[in-house]
Amino acid sequence: MASALIFDFDGIITDTEPVHMEAWQGVLEPEGLFFDEEEYRKDYVGLNDRDFLDAVCRKHNRHFSDGEKLDLLERKAIQSVSLLGKSIPLLPGVAEFIAQAREKFLLAICSGANRGEIEFILRHLKWEGVFDPIVAADSVEKGKPDPEGYIRALEGLRERNGGVILAEHAIAIEDSPRGIAAAKAAGMRCLAVSNSFSRDELLGADWIVESLADVDLNDL
Repeated sequence: MASALIFDFDGIITDTEPVHMEAWQGVLEPEGLFFDEEEYRKDYVGLNDRDFLDAVCRKHNRHFSDGEKLDLLERKAIQSVSLLGKSIPLLPGVAEFIAQAREKFLLAICSGANRGEIEFILRHLKWEGVFDPIVAADSVEKGKPDPEGYIRALEGLRERNGGVILAEHAIAIEDSPRGIAAAKAAGMRCLAVSNSFSRDELLGADWIVESLADVDLNDL
């Protein structure tokens, strides 16, 4: 029986991948680096911003210095928050699922998004304190599919709970193959939601659903 749920953020709680794509396009196109939605969804969904920038530069044979990368990352974060200030697209069934889950499980976040973006959205939704810990991109050295984020989230849950929570007692909720791989490498079971990828691409998960509205918490 699970005692904790660890949520990915983009593509699970909010449909912010289009926001991230638009923000990156706005930052990189003036630098002469162009990509479209097909490339973004195929090659970059599930990556944190640092890994995205490295991946898109490799694909397009571009090089930025460390200082230039830091500037691009900061500009992208500002652009993302600006866009999110206009609209926060909460995914269907999420509010109801979290309202029920918080009564039964410890809740945490393990995401490749920036902490500032996550906290901005949680404040808007009045969900401060619902998720503890929040493991964001700046919390880890290696992003998904590396398990570091989930390992840190589990450590934080143990501290919060004042006791032992085994990896098999935590369920990761993911929407990407990279996220599933990270959760499984950390020894956790994984519930995948086909918001960003097809069911065939999510077969590494223990459960696959189309929406969190389809989940019976008693089955976890």
